[in-house]
Amino acid sequence: MKRIFHLVGGCLLLAVAFFLAGCRTPDTDTAHSGQMASLEISGHSEVEILRTLKDVFESNGYEHMEDLTFDKKGSAWDTVLYGGWDTDGVWIRLKASVDPGPNGDYVIGCDAYRVIGRNQAVLEQEQKTPHANRDECKRLLDEVQARLASGAPGSGQ
Repeated sequence: MKRIFHLVGGCLLLAVAFFLAGCRTPDTDTAHSGQMASLEISGHSEVEILRTLKDVFESNGYEHMEDLTFDKKGSAWDTVLYGGWDTDGVWIRLKASVDPGPNGDYVIGCDAYRVIGRNQAVLEQEQKTPHANRDECKRLLDEVQARLASGAPGSGQ
């Protein structure tokens, strides 16, 4: 009987240790300035970067709204998670940025928001999604970087 308690206690201790360790992104993959995702681009002008960023976001189904803001209809799962039970559902809004960085480089960043009541003036609710769309932001920024590096069409070169 005592052995069972030790076994159960050990398993609980191990489970707690795994829980506390959690899933953590390596420090080498941290974003600049508190953004959800970011990376540095060098060897390209701001105009090239902006053009490529817009092309990448639009080719991935995002609608260009204004400046560097892009919206995409959320999935059914997004509606279940975040509400948005009106006819328009939930939208995912990505806000990109292009800022001068060190040594003449540029830092491009991305933050994600969920939007309920999109384009309904005072009824629109925009709330930052701390981690939910980080992978999407990172993937799009990586695609911008890859297009610029390859000189592919839409890369501004």
